[in-house]
Amino acid sequence: MLLKGANLNTTVTVDDETRRRLKRLAAVLDETQGSIVRKALALYESRVKGGGAEKKVPPRVARELKRASDIIRRRDPKWAKISEVLEQDTTSIEEFSPAIWGRED
Repeated sequence: MLLKGANLNTTVTVDDETRRRLKRLAAVLDETQGSIVRKALALYESRVKGGGAEKKVPPRVARELKRASDIIRRRDPKWAKISEVLEQDTTSIEEFSPAIWGRED
């Protein structure tokens, strides 16, 4: 995999399965592999930095947000399915794409 920096090109070694997943995701999203890696790193960093944020929410607020989410998911099963897929930590592109485009399995 070739990553472009300011004026620096470098390679990163990844296993074959990771490379295939990256190529497939880049093709499906019509983006460069470097763009996918940058976005994935940004998402990972935001999760790591924001990891303790849930604990700072007052319990009453967390309960109300959960209650509102449950109501919305009961009223809109399609939204519930998409939300469930997105909330999973390890979602393959094959699972994610149908949820985005509304295709049935």
